[in-house]
Amino acid sequence: MALSGNKKILCFDGEIGANIDLSLVKELEQDGLFVVRSPGGRTKSAMELSDLLRDRHATVVTYDYCFSACAEYLLVASHLTYVLKGTLVAWHYPRSSDPSHPFCTSLLDARDGGPKKLRRGPCDLSGDGIGYGTYPTITQFFKERAISAAFEAPPDSRYVRKIISSIFAASHVYRDIAWTIHPRFYPHLFKTKIVYEAYPESQSEVDDMLARLGWNIWIIYDP
Repeated sequence: MALSGNKKILCFDGEIGANIDLSLVKELEQDGLFVVRSPGGRTKSAMELSDLLRDRHATVVTYDYCFSACAEYLLVASHLTYVLKGTLVAWHYPRSSDPSHPFCTSLLDARDGGPKKLRRGPCDLSGDGIGYGTYPTITQFFKERAISAAFEAPPDSRYVRKIISSIFAASHVYRDIAWTIHPRFYPHLFKTKIVYEAYPESQSEVDDMLARLGWNIWIIYDP
């Protein structure tokens, strides 16, 4: 993380770690720029960073890639986000940070009345097999940033949801699949205004972007 001399531009490049130093974020001037490239990282740290950016009314600028916790929490950090041309923004379901406590997956009714949606959380022997708890900090985070009370993280389109749900329903084995969301859906999901310089035009363009990054992951393109 680096802050410009006039404290109006803060740049962050890398993973959002559990012990990330946020002191420079607190020095960013009001209405400054936060320029980010990140593969994601820890939820708690990403939310703390996001809240600090919102407090400073910062404009977020993403470049190259914004994946996982970056997409989920930093893309919607403040009032305005620019996604530069050639940037791959993608979401996926959470992974357990502790191998001794794996996550379980279920396919359940969605709050928005659309196709069934996967639920991922710590395994539990009771109920549906997933001990979700209430995740109060995440619930509060999106209460302040999502348009609808029916919002469920991670966000998706119904097109993507149907594909992911059908893959899981066929085998009942979870596959770590990521996805894009077409910008036309953002005004119905988030309070943040998100402006794309150029959204990818096809699955093949997304695949080419992945190849250039050297990422061996599956990302579903939302047309």
